[in-house]
Amino acid sequence: MKKILFWLGGLLSIGLIGAAIYLWTPGGSKIDKTAFEAAAASYDATIYRDSFGVPHIHGKTDADATFGFGYAHAEDDWETIQQTLIASRGMSGQYFGKDAAPPDYLFDLFRVKESVDEKFGTLSPKTRAVAKGYADAINLWGAKNPERVLPGVLPVTEKDVIAGFTWATPFFYRMDLHLEKLFTASEKPNVSPWQQLGSLNLPSARMPNTLRGSNAFAVAPRRSTDGHTRLVGNSHQPMTGPYAWYEAHMISDQGMNITGGTFPGVPIISQGVTPNLAWTHTVNMPDLTDIYALDVDDAKNPTRYKFDGEWRRFETSTSDFRVKLWGPFSLPVKRDIRWSEHGPVLETPTGFYAIRFAGLGEVSALEQWYEMGKARNMEEWREALSINGVLSFNIVYADKDGHIAHVYNAKMPKRIEGPNWQDVLPGDRPELTWRDYHDPTSLPQVWDPECGWVFSANATPFKVTDDACNLSRADFPKSFGLEDRVTNRSIRALAQLSQDEAISREELLRYRADTRYAPSSTLMQFVVELVTLETEDDLILKAQEVLRNWDGNTATNSRGAALAVITGTRALGYQYEEDLMSPETALSETAKDLMQRFGSLDPEWGEVNRLQRGNADLPLNGGPDVLRAIYADQDGVRKDGVMNAFAGDTHIFVADWDKEGQLRLDTIHQYGAATLDKNSPHYSDQAEIFARGDYKPMPVTLDEVKAAAIKQYRPNQ
Repeated sequence: MKKILFWLGGLLSIGLIGAAIYLWTPGGSKIDKTAFEAAAASYDATIYRDSFGVPHIHGKTDADATFGFGYAHAEDDWETIQQTLIASRGMSGQYFGKDAAPPDYLFDLFRVKESVDEKFGTLSPKTRAVAKGYADAINLWGAKNPERVLPGVLPVTEKDVIAGFTWATPFFYRMDLHLEKLFTASEKPNVSPWQQLGSLNLPSARMPNTLRGSNAFAVAPRRSTDGHTRLVGNSHQPMTGPYAWYEAHMISDQGMNITGGTFPGVPIISQGVTPNLAWTHTVNMPDLTDIYALDVDDAKNPTRYKFDGEWRRFETSTSDFRVKLWGPFSLPVKRDIRWSEHGPVLETPTGFYAIRFAGLGEVSALEQWYEMGKARNMEEWREALSINGVLSFNIVYADKDGHIAHVYNAKMPKRIEGPNWQDVLPGDRPELTWRDYHDPTSLPQVWDPECGWVFSANATPFKVTDDACNLSRADFPKSFGLEDRVTNRSIRALAQLSQDEAISREELLRYRADTRYAPSSTLMQFVVELVTLETEDDLILKAQEVLRNWDGNTATNSRGAALAVITGTRALGYQYEEDLMSPETALSETAKDLMQRFGSLDPEWGEVNRLQRGNADLPLNGGPDVLRAIYADQDGVRKDGVMNAFAGDTHIFVADWDKEGQLRLDTIHQYGAATLDKNSPHYSDQAEIFARGDYKPMPVTLDEVKAAAIKQYRPNQ
């Protein structure tokens, strides 16, 4: 018996050792400080910090400037950059557990790494150098701060930087919505979590629907009171996290000079201002994704699918990733990958489907944004657009020569006309499998309209200026899938700017910060529905009286805004497009919450709608889908009465060229440059200015930067 127990104990020990070896997470390469410092020594960059902590970087070359920018960005936002880099390798599950793991499968399914490896050499040497400069800066910062770096994250390579674009950009035009339709089409028991979209935690899942918006305004000299050209960039993003704006300024002796915003892990300014020109983005939602239902040879484990009347074999491979368990242990996971003639194949509760989407394997987004930032005039900037690596986004443009534009940008598939491309398509018809893209100039673009102004607020591209200068939908193919959406922001912008024959700077900024809902807006129509509800409930009757007297304004002193906006978002969501709760229930719950927290149905909006950050606790104008866009925690009123803003107006810039082409630049960030350091004075030093609706001046030239600097240093010294 003792011998048996001995041998059993030995086998158990061997088994435990084997299990430990099997589950032990590979640590990756050790941090080679000497090698990282040697690579960094080749760069010539100086970081200047102004009184708000904003980094202004000067480099001898563009790569030098990007190196300095990467180092400054790591100083301010390392943990978020690290998270982004992990996702750009398809390794989120290994570091963050099972809830973060499903995107790793899609990362492999979409062949992100393979695409970058295959196409990296097609990028220009300058683009590759910029990506390498950023990666080398990240490695240097990590070498100096190893206690902040997760095992295996370093070294970062330029391919990691490119992969981040390839992986994330399709989710901005909501490719994920098509996946959602497939995975929620029917209920099916015992479906693997890898087949459930709800657990996929895609990049878009970390961008709530509130963020599918932005505003932009451009006014040409012919429409301004003083002959100036102006562009206001007013993107709506989350206030924290991997899609929160980071403000920076890069200057090089090779002609780079750009100020603007970018995201963690992005080595260039993706929207911003140069001395000569500026552009900003708003989200659009063209139809760039197609779904094909496949006829397969085996409903459970198919090896072939029907295409053009013949059976074809799937291309097959394996997705290998790991899922964190505890401590240094993680579970290796293998999942089958199938590809058809159309693209990646998904197994869903209702069958097998192929998905084909714009940007599958696209690696040139960085190159396009880089070239847009280097352009010296309109002609060069438009040439950069022809790269067509940025998959979507409206673009509003202006320059010192008085040119303005609204560009509906998309990497638009060349489809045949006739089929309803919004439907699930039959997978066996080869004529439905498109192979190429339209030239971007074939999409809606308004350049230098006689009306003298353009704007964008995530609405149809056929209402972006005065009616006389708008394009006609009839001139564009139905297969483009151009949206019909009209937002409250677009209604209000059109109403204000169209009637103003000569727009001053002060008027433009007032229009940008407008706090009203239009009578025809979804929310105001919903309020009409609320006040006409038949009820005998005394509280609801009192709430209806408050709503009857509300004028649609979300200024801080507005009474009635709290009741209307909270009820609206509870019933219809932040974009007022869903069906989440009955109107009567939403109104009753909101009324009860306001009475409990404030003792009133109509507290001032500024008491409820707040900006809380560090020591700052400030009232805010604005609300969902008004031009002063503020999205706050709608359930906060249930907890402590305060709805803290989490998205909406964030980094805003005002580019203003006078008649001689001299630029005045003003900007604001909702918090400050130190995105994570609560002990930094720059954690919230712009919050009060932001809450007031004001701006700070931004230096443009290197001499101005040096004059404004309170600190300067070189990363590699």
